[in-house]
Order: sequence, then structure tokens, then C-alpha cells
Amino acid sequence: MIKLFNFKNYFRSSRLLTLMFTTMHEVTADTTPPAMSVEVTTDKPAYTPGEEVTVQVHLKNFSANDHGYSYLNFIVQYDSNIFDNSEYLHQSCYKEDCYTAGNEVDNSFEFNFISPVDGSIYFGKNTSMRGIDIQVEANNKQSYIPAVDQTLVTFKLRIKENTLASTSLISLANEFTRIRTSISNSSVYLYSPDVTSISSEPTSILPSITVSTYSQYLPNNPVA
Repeated sequence: MIKLFNFKNYFRSSRLLTLMFTTMHEVTADTTPPAMSVEVTTDKPAYTPGEEVTVQVHLKNFSANDHGYSYLNFIVQYDSNIFDNSEYLHQSCYKEDCYTAGNEVDNSFEFNFISPVDGSIYFGKNTSMRGIDIQVEANNKQSYIPAVDQTLVTFKLRIKENTLASTSLISLANEFTRIRTSISNSSVYLYSPDVTSISSEPTSILPSITVSTYSQYLPNNPVA
């Protein structure tokens, strides 16, 4: 990982907003291995309209000599024609009781885990895709997000009531990924080429279950 960090020193100290990195690319070939893998999962493979969906973001596959991170920023994308989260939000931010920071980053003395923010991610495009912005930062130079397999965050979505049978992906929008390394006083920013996005499994929406409220009275057959 030292070689990886030195390779990207020209990213040092950037503080621009996450959504401004859509068109940013490295100008030189990057042959270093990814810093980590990110996987987005749901608690079930299939749901019916109106059901709640539990989403988790997992970090894994770190290098053996990884020193950890002082900042992580990921965006999870979903189709707003199928999923809704308005009941879990207050002014676009997830309410405190509607998401859970992972065990490695839930210590408020060491980390600032910002409430996930919901918003549009593809400006100027006619799309129903939206993103949930997840950010966590170490509060001081003595703290760092450990490079160990972990669940970074758990949050909720809901299948819309009128959704027809279909499939949809809840996945990492990796082009917006931004992480900052933690090596003494020499932190550097890394971007999407440094993170492997593990393909998410499609979420299936099953047909609605309809229950008739009308039952026809059938008289008993007379005894012969």
C-alpha cells in the first residue's frame, strides 16, 4: 500500500464536493491494486410492493499492509421509480433511528459519521436514479478507520406500493467514490479506480398479493 499511496500524491488535500468528481480521471496508467472492495447487499432477494428493504454497505479485501483511512465517501444508487425513502428522511437526511453506522465507525469520539443524504446524482440527465451519500471521517490524526472487513452502514428503503413485478439494482455509484488514506501526516485522496465495486444482485419485486373482500354464500347441500 505504501507504493499505492506514493503513486497518488498529486491528489493530496483535495476538499471539493463529492459530486464534482464525475469527470475526474487519472492521466497516467494506474497498475496498483485496488485499496478495497465495496459490496452493496439487501436483506432478501425478493420483495412485494410496500415491503421494507434493509440495505448494507460492506468493505472487504483490504491489502495486508493497509494502514487504514481517515475519510470514506460512497454513494449508493437506486431507482426512485421503484424504491422510496421519504418516511426515513428529514430534509433529505436520514433520521438517526433510520440508519446504523457499522461497529468499526460508530464511536462518536473517534469518528464523525454524517447522516446519509439522499439526492440527485446525475445532473442534466433524464433519469429516475438517485443516490444516498455516505460519509465518515476520523475526528483526529490518532484515529483511523481500520482496514478490516466490515459493514460500514445499514439503512432502509421501501418498495413503492404501485410497483409492478420487475427487477432493479441497488448498487455503488463508484464514479463518485472518494477515500482518504491514513499514513502519519501524509494522507492522500484516492478515487474510484482504487476501489473494486462488487456487482450487486438484482432485487426482484414480486406481483402484489390480492385478497378478495367478497365471498359468495354457498348453502349446504341438503341431506339425502
